[in-house]
Amino acid sequence: MNDAKKSNRLLRIALSGSLAIALSFGALGVSSLKSAGAEEKGRSDVAGQAESADGSTGLPGEGSSAASGSDQNATPKDEVVYARLAGDGSVDSIYVVNVLNPEKPGEVTDYGDYSAVTNLTDTGAIEQSGDAVTVDVTGESLSYQGDLASKNLPWEVSVAYSLDGKAIDASELGGKSGKLEVKIETKRSDAVDAVFFENYLLQITLVFASDKSSNVAAPDGQIALAGSNTQVTFTGMPGKDGSFAATADVTDFEMDGVSLAAVPFSMVIDSPDKGELLSGFTQLSDGVGQLSEGASQLASGAQSLSSGAGEMASGISGIADGVSGIASGAGDLASGTSSIASGLEAYQQALEGQAQQSQGSVIDTSAQRQAYQTALQTYVAAFAVAYHDANPDATSQEAAMGAAGQATAAQAGELQQAFGALVAVEAANAAYTAVSQSLSAAASGLGSADDPNGLVGGIKALALGASSLASGADELAGGAASAATGANSLSSGAGDLAGGAGELADGTSSLYTEIQAMPDTVSEEIDTMIAEYSKSDFEPTSFTSSKNTDVTLVQFVMATEPIVAPEQDEPEPEMEERSFWDRFLALFGIGN
Repeated sequence: MNDAKKSNRLLRIALSGSLAIALSFGALGVSSLKSAGAEEKGRSDVAGQAESADGSTGLPGEGSSAASGSDQNATPKDEVVYARLAGDGSVDSIYVVNVLNPEKPGEVTDYGDYSAVTNLTDTGAIEQSGDAVTVDVTGESLSYQGDLASKNLPWEVSVAYSLDGKAIDASELGGKSGKLEVKIETKRSDAVDAVFFENYLLQITLVFASDKSSNVAAPDGQIALAGSNTQVTFTGMPGKDGSFAATADVTDFEMDGVSLAAVPFSMVIDSPDKGELLSGFTQLSDGVGQLSEGASQLASGAQSLSSGAGEMASGISGIADGVSGIASGAGDLASGTSSIASGLEAYQQALEGQAQQSQGSVIDTSAQRQAYQTALQTYVAAFAVAYHDANPDATSQEAAMGAAGQATAAQAGELQQAFGALVAVEAANAAYTAVSQSLSAAASGLGSADDPNGLVGGIKALALGASSLASGADELAGGAASAATGANSLSSGAGDLAGGAGELADGTSSLYTEIQAMPDTVSEEIDTMIAEYSKSDFEPTSFTSSKNTDVTLVQFVMATEPIVAPEQDEPEPEMEERSFWDRFLALFGIGN
C-alpha cells in the first residue's frame, strides 16, 4: 500500500475515532465537528506532505509561562490534535487542526511550533515566523493545519500483538490466521504538561471485521456490534495508567488499527445525601452501645451468680447436718403421705384441665399470613419500580438503592406492620402450645396412683419406704457434701464468666467509641472520592503553545497504522506466440 493510501486510511480512522468519542461523551461541540470536517476537506493535501521533523525548540503542552502583550493570542480557538502512530504505538507524526473563532474578521496571530502550516478554510496565505502563525480571518472562523515539529503526546502508548502465543510485529500480522491477542498500555509522558493526563478521559477502540475474526473477547472492555463488525472499546480514567487486552480468532487478518481519542473529563458529581447514609452508622452505634451495656449487666449477673453459688455451697453443707433429723420424721411422713397422694391426684386433674384450656386458645394465623404475603409482594413490586426509575439518574448502585428505599418507605412500613402482626400471633400460639405441653407433661409426670413408679403412686409407697429413709440418710449426707463441692466449682466458673463478660464489656465499649467516629470518617472518604473524579472546574489549556490564552476545547485523536494483508500479484496473461508472417501483416493493419 503506497504512502498516500496509508495517509488517507489513517485520516479516516482518526475521524471515525473523533466522531465516536463525540457520541460517547458529548464533549466535542459543534466547533470541533466543524474542525473535523475542515480537516477532512484538506486531507488530500495533507496526505502528500512530508513527515514532521525532529529537533523541535520546545515541547507542546509544556505549560511554560506565557509571554505578555503582543506575544499572546486571546482569540477563542479549538485544537484537535491528530497523531499518526506506528504499529507498536510509537509516534510517527503529529498535526493540529486549529479552529480560530475571532469576535470579528481580521488578522489573527496564533502560536505553535510547526514545521508546516496549511489553510483548510480558504486559499488565503498564512505567514509563519518562528512560533507565530498569522492569518487573515475573513469569515466567522478559520481552520488551519499545523504539522508539529515535536513527536511528544501526553500519553505514551504501547501496542503489542501475539499470534498463537508468540509475539509478532504489526507489520508482519497482515494476512495471518490464528489466535490473536492485542495488548495496549498507556501511561503518562513526562515530556508534556501533566494537565492533559490528569484531566482527560481516553477511549481506545479496536474494530474487528466479522469476515476476518470471531470469538472476540475483552474482559475489561465493552464489546458491541458496529454494522457487520465487532467493536471493542476500553476506557482509561484521568490520571491513571492503563493496561488493556483483547483476543480473537482471526483468518487472513486485516484491521484498521487501534484508535485512541481523548477529551476532558468534565463529569460533575453531586454529593449524595450523606444524612441517610450515615444514619445507619448511628443505628449501629446505638446497637453497639446497647451491647456494651448488656455485656456490663452480664458481668454483674455472673458475679452475682458466683456469690450465690458460694452461698449455695454453704447451705448444702448444712443439709448434711440436717439429714439425721430426717429419720426421726419418717414416721410423720408416712402418716401424711395419704393426704398428699389425694392432693396430688386433684392437682393432676387441674393440670390436665388447664392444658386443654391453653390448647383451645391457639389462634388461626391464616389471615395474618395472607396479609403479610400481600404486603411483601406490594413492597417488592414498588421497590423494583422505584429502583428502575432511580437507576438512570443515579451515580452509583448504592445511590439508586437509597432512592428506591426512600420511595417505598410507606410500603416498607406496611410490610413491617404486617410482619409484626404475624409474629405477635405466632408468638402467642407458640406460648399457648408450650404452656399446654408443659401442663400435660407435668400432669403426666405425676403418674398413676396404681403405678408405684409415678409420683402419686410413689407417695403412697412412701409410707412403706419411710422406714428405709433413716438408713439412707447417711448416704444423703455424703451426697450433700459432694453437692457442696459442685456448688463451689459453680461459684469458681461463674467468677471466670464474670471476668470474661467484663472483658467483653470493655471491648464493646472501645468499639462503641470507634463507631461513633465512623460517620465523620466515611463522610471524609466520600468527599475525597468525589473530589478525585469531579473535573467540573477544569479550564482547557492549549497544547500547541502557552501563548494561546483563550482555548475553548482541546481534544486528541490518535491511530496506529492499519494492518493490511499483502497484495497478491496477478499473473500477466500469456501472449500468444505469432509467426513472422502474422507480425508482418500486422504492420499494415492486416490480420489480428
